Amino acid sequence: MSSNIRSLSVGLLQTNCYIVKTSGFLGVIDPGDSFMRIDSALEGSVPTHVILTHSHFDHIGALKELLDKYPSAVFCIGEHEDLSYDSMAGVAQSILGRFFASRGYDKRISDLPSPLLLKDGDTLGPFTVFHTPGHTSGSICLYDEADRALFSGDTLFYHSYGRCDLGGDETQMVESLKRILALPEDVTVYPGHGEITSIGEERSFFGLSVL
Repeated sequence: MSSNIRSLSVGLLQTNCYIVKTSGFLGVIDPGDSFMRIDSALEGSVPTHVILTHSHFDHIGALKELLDKYPSAVFCIGEHEDLSYDSMAGVAQSILGRFFASRGYDKRISDLPSPLLLKDGDTLGPFTVFHTPGHTSGSICLYDEADRALFSGDTLFYHSYGRCDLGGDETQMVESLKRILALPEDVTVYPGHGEITSIGEERSFFGLSVL
């Protein structure tokens, strides 16, 4: 793992929260839970951005606390993502989502500041934004070309990909996977859950013709 990236596994679903620091940029990606752990990992630094790859409940548990403590941080999310409570808590179709809703997730996402809506191709700090629908309609990945790093959210995991039955679409997922698997083989993939992998590893596993 690059020295400018710190990873924390947080919450019941072991969501990977990443802290990425480059010159003039300190981003917290997917603060899924455990605000105190995330805050401690910042080591006194003030984040410039708090970014969601998508809005499911297991990626937003510490969002409000972070934004309350660091009001100067820019809250960022893909322009096509649904920020409604039903989407963020996953209550419509997920038993686990309903469990989290019963534990006060409505309070954790109330009164959020207006987000900066990220479009496909936008740049944010070291990242280029990829709109990668499939897991959700507005899922994004963040690509750092210089550091050969892709933060894939729940689009791509080690030898797997995110489920498409919680507001997503299987056909869109296939197209999104083809797009990101066309990146250089040496790109390190930092997924929303599970172990770090690489584009080369996943291209070999999926066997998709992407070139």
